[in-house]
Amino acid sequence: MVANSDAEDHLAGRDLRHTRLRDYRLDGADLSRCILRGTDLRGTDLHGANLTGANLEGANLAGVDLHGARLEHTVLTWANLKGAQLGSADLRDGHLHGADLCNADLHDADLDHADLGDAAVRGTDLRGARLTWARLSGADLKQAEASTADLAHAHLDGAHLTETRMTAARFGEADLSGATLAGADLSGAGLQGARLRGITMGLSSRQDPVNLEGADLAGADLRDARLSSVSLTGADLRGADLSGASAFNVELTDAHWDGSTRWDYHHALQIRDASVPWQGGYRVARRYVMR
Repeated sequence: MVANSDAEDHLAGRDLRHTRLRDYRLDGADLSRCILRGTDLRGTDLHGANLTGANLEGANLAGVDLHGARLEHTVLTWANLKGAQLGSADLRDGHLHGADLCNADLHDADLDHADLGDAAVRGTDLRGARLTWARLSGADLKQAEASTADLAHAHLDGAHLTETRMTAARFGEADLSGATLAGADLSGAGLQGARLRGITMGLSSRQDPVNLEGADLAGADLRDARLSSVSLTGADLRGADLSGASAFNVELTDAHWDGSTRWDYHHALQIRDASVPWQGGYRVARRYVMR
């Protein structure tokens, strides 16, 4: 690996597209506003570097160490970040549309307002990441690890969340309309006011059910949702709208609901019969499975 040089102190804002930077040491360097479009940066050490406002469209950053780097407003559209180390990186307002982030490490990263539309995020570590207001429309997050991540107000419409682990993640007011969640684990997740209209929840190819045990779905929009093999045991469904939802093998035991909860008419009377008054609303007191 090539060592740092004094010249690196004067890289900010430069066009480096034709500069050989592979296997270079640029940890902590100021590369803000640099043009690095299409550059091969594999093997380069960029941890703690300042890449604010840089253009890395289509760049090859596979496996690169970027942990703790500053990447606010950075253009990374269609970039190869497969296996990159981005733990605790600052990617606020980043442009990552179509980027390949498969198996990357983004734990505790800040992706507030970032655009990851249509990005490949399969198997990625997003534990504790901040993704508030992030755009993940159509993104592929299959088997990603997003426990305790903050996805409040995020756009996940049409996203693929098959076998994704999102325990205790926060989705308040997020839009998951039309998303696919086969075998996803959302136990203890906060989905207050989330838009889940037309969502598909069911078994994965490994026959894993969707786990929403203890999830907060108060005020969530689940109209026309397709629910199969979903556990809502102990979930908060007060004010949720499940009208028009098709449900098969959906466990509701100990779920909480109230007079503003809207059920599909096929189940409304049976659920009421299975419930008892509880804290100003109702609790499904005996085992009830929507079929």
